[in-house]
Amino acid sequence: MRQSMVRIMLSCLLLLVSLYTVKPADVFACSCAGPPTVEESLERSAAIFAGKVTKLVGPKPKLVMSSADPVQVTLEVTEVWKGELAGMTELTTAVSSSSCGYDQFAVGSEFLVFASAESGQLRTGMCDGTKLLSTATKELTELGDGYPPDDASAPSESGLDTLAEGVPPGEGQNAGQSQFSLKPVLWVAVVVLLAVGLWLYFWRKRKRNVKPM
Repeated sequence: MRQSMVRIMLSCLLLLVSLYTVKPADVFACSCAGPPTVEESLERSAAIFAGKVTKLVGPKPKLVMSSADPVQVTLEVTEVWKGELAGMTELTTAVSSSSCGYDQFAVGSEFLVFASAESGQLRTGMCDGTKLLSTATKELTELGDGYPPDDASAPSESGLDTLAEGVPPGEGQNAGQSQFSLKPVLWVAVVVLLAVGLWLYFWRKRKRNVKPM
């Protein structure tokens, strides 16, 4: 009976650990027809701008993570070609390129961003043409001179580049951390189950070794 209880507890322990270490589920494999031309981007994008990433906020840990979970990106806008943007602008993208997210955003790096608008929120992805500003020479030449954001003189909110707490947005950011973390309550459950299982195991073993008087 007690041996069965040990097995059940250990099985529950393995189940808990596996649930919180499973990789995000890929919703679908993203496929782009090809990078859009600047002319196409000017027509279909809600906003086109250059900016420096100051903050990344990954999706909160949950039971089942998805490659489509949103990442919040804050950029300090330096130049605009389309749209009316504030000096500090936020947008979202899927956490993984598997769901067409742009997973190369990195705090401190500058990007040329092509964004669409969904429910009043700017959004970009790997099929929109967003790229590192240093590799966008051709696009910048075709775009020509832009204009400053609405509040270009406004200082940064924090004055520092930050990576907000949460699940690191993905390998593309080179966050150097695991994409998943165990909640404190899970650690407590793991420790308790392991301790009870070991106690029952050694109690059973010691009982077998005790010789009757």
